[in-house]
Amino acid sequence: MSFFLHSNRHILAYAFSLALICFTPPLYADKTASWLDDITVSGYANLVTSSPNRAPTTLELDDLSLFVSGKFNRWLNPFLEAEAYSMPLWKESDGAQFNNAQLVIERLYNDIEVTEDDTLRAGKFLAPINHWNIVHAAPLVWTTNRPVTSSYSRANYITGVSFRHDFDALTGHALEVYWQPVEEFNHKALSSHERHYQSVSGARWIAHEDLDYYLGVAFQHANVEHSDEVRNSISADGNWQHKWFELESELLFTQVDTDQSRFRGHDWGGYVQMAVPLVEHFNLIGRYEHFEFANKLPATDTALGGIVYRPAPRLSFKLEWQQTQGSIYHNQTGLYSSIAVLF
Repeated sequence: MSFFLHSNRHILAYAFSLALICFTPPLYADKTASWLDDITVSGYANLVTSSPNRAPTTLELDDLSLFVSGKFNRWLNPFLEAEAYSMPLWKESDGAQFNNAQLVIERLYNDIEVTEDDTLRAGKFLAPINHWNIVHAAPLVWTTNRPVTSSYSRANYITGVSFRHDFDALTGHALEVYWQPVEEFNHKALSSHERHYQSVSGARWIAHEDLDYYLGVAFQHANVEHSDEVRNSISADGNWQHKWFELESELLFTQVDTDQSRFRGHDWGGYVQMAVPLVEHFNLIGRYEHFEFANKLPATDTALGGIVYRPAPRLSFKLEWQQTQGSIYHNQTGLYSSIAVLF
């Protein structure tokens, strides 16, 4: 039974070969210390059950990610994330599945510490468009379903370079700029990703980021692959953690320029989400989101309520119901649950 496409096996072999080259110790390294001490291997898994209205219930291994990173010196700090995703395990009326899977190199880059405050990154990495995209691993976010605002309108991955300057490490005050001159390396299939991008540039200003709160503003200019479509986005997102609750929100506006027929000349929307700790590691989650699509006439309004049991920071059990009105292209009405673990 074949789970991966032939081309994906070549991509994986290439990525791991590159990682091995990057992780080869310098000749001048300390002979008394093993270079393996500078390598970290970890990952996460996310098992998801979906029961949307008027659709069969499914069980799938949504993500199985492996991280390999090394910190050798200021010049050599490689990182690799290989991910298998959308692996069906069971479907109502069809029974057991596990006959298909997708594989992608989600991140593959190297960081150069130019100075104590400046970092140069080159390769494929997560686009710094908002806080959710940076910490998107399933065990670290509160809900099984991701807000449309956080991902739909922009490039979520960059294949190119970025430069980050930290103004104040204590407050997290920083500025990051990035540029993708060519199409994304090893992108996800369009069935699981909205669109591919030919070139992207952008910046994110982080006003504050610590254990109490986060506040950031992001801009992105992107050219859609095999299209005349150009997207210019601006957004602001924040997170405030209090003793009795955690509040998170994002607002987004994307100007969509194209000769193709559209209902609107833009995407725009936002969401507000609150997490309230209960007892014995249980948390109550609530979210409301409104989003208008350039290429869809009805807007979407989604209300979500759920319970998250997080006995340890690395493990979470999620159960949520969401009610969607208008466009049901994303986040359909239904019951969803997941088990996510970092290892």
